[in-house]
Amino acid sequence: MNGKQLKNSILQWAIQGKLVQQDPNDEPASVLLEHIREEKAKLVKEKKIKKDKNESIIYRGDDNSYYEKIIATGEVKCIDEEIPFEIPNGWEWERVGNIFFVTKLAGFEYTKFFTKEAISAFNPIPIVRAQNVRMGFFEENKNEAISEMLSNQLKRSALNKKCLLMTFIGAGIGDTCIFPAERKNHLAPNVAKIEPLDDSIFLDYAVFALMSPCGQRGVNAIKKSTAQPSLSMETIRKLLIPIPPFKEQKCISLKLSEVLPLVEKYSKVQKVQNQINDEINILLSKSILQEAIRGKLVPQIAEEGTADKLLAEIHKEKERLVKEGKLKKAILTDSVIYKGDDNKYYERVGKSEIDISDEIPFEIPQSWSWCRLSSVITLLSGRDLTPDRYNSEENGIPYITGASNFYNGVSSTLAVSNIRNRTYTNYEVYLIGYGYGKFKEKIHFME
Repeated sequence: MNGKQLKNSILQWAIQGKLVQQDPNDEPASVLLEHIREEKAKLVKEKKIKKDKNESIIYRGDDNSYYEKIIATGEVKCIDEEIPFEIPNGWEWERVGNIFFVTKLAGFEYTKFFTKEAISAFNPIPIVRAQNVRMGFFEENKNEAISEMLSNQLKRSALNKKCLLMTFIGAGIGDTCIFPAERKNHLAPNVAKIEPLDDSIFLDYAVFALMSPCGQRGVNAIKKSTAQPSLSMETIRKLLIPIPPFKEQKCISLKLSEVLPLVEKYSKVQKVQNQINDEINILLSKSILQEAIRGKLVPQIAEEGTADKLLAEIHKEKERLVKEGKLKKAILTDSVIYKGDDNKYYERVGKSEIDISDEIPFEIPQSWSWCRLSSVITLLSGRDLTPDRYNSEENGIPYITGASNFYNGVSSTLAVSNIRNRTYTNYEVYLIGYGYGKFKEKIHFME
């Protein structure tokens, strides 16, 4: 189990009531939810918030099913399909919108009023963008701000007190953190404010609940799957979270605050260990390959002959192919590399002979020989084809492209060309190299 999996497991145990001991003497969550409803009604009466037409009460019926009653209309519906797991006695399921005030900076407000500047005495209020909100972590914007006057003008999206923030569009959709309210900030586009209606919900617990696998599954279930995924304020309000008694909310949060830093340390150590293991595997692989090409991996057997004889046979085969017109005569200009009596390596090409000792990287067994790659292979180069000249339906001659067909020495499904002309001949074995851009100096073996 890696660090992320362990963290998710612990968060899930926490919101299922399995992380700390249940105390039957704690005041049940139903009481604090009733208190929040009363506080919400008071705020509506004082015209501090608008009346919520979708405000509801979630309860468990005599048939053990979960029901939701819309207060404004009296409509009741079964929501068993939305309930992901059972919770302990004294806990309740609740919609985010029933216990939090959820809002954002409206698009027209941004277009009409918003002018962001560098932070200064004239523009002291930092704005909160999506990049300032990470899962469980808030980072204040050090570069962009607005004036106090503009922030006061757009009161609804001002950040004056401790609350939750959630990104509702883009790559970090669903990332949630606590805004610490160390000083006033202001919402910019793409970030929602989730502000508690009173102190009956412990914010540390709420953020852990939304960060949990259950909370994130809820986000993924309601986000719009468009080119740029997004959440509306209404869908955020509909998110379900389990609410424990207030005392237990605190206990859970304290326990998580103790445990999660240890998980973070574990995760960092594991990443280092994984990196070391990867490096060891690479070094081990290189070491084995190096032992192999030095002749140290398997015993040397004198009866198997010498590499000089093998190279002579290859040269004879080239002569035959040239005679049959299958290869050009220029290919017969092989080099011969040998070790002189002075223990130096020489290369003879035609009548020319030069000392190449500086090119020889290590000593090899007595029966081995050094040679140029061109002495034992036929080097051919491919060509690029326009898409209309090949297909992916295995219709015709295999069309091998380095970038698309090879990764880490493994061949993927080949694109197939329907052209008649081909670059290669019917050899049994191919060493396919490709060396452009990010695929520079890669090689692949095919039979």
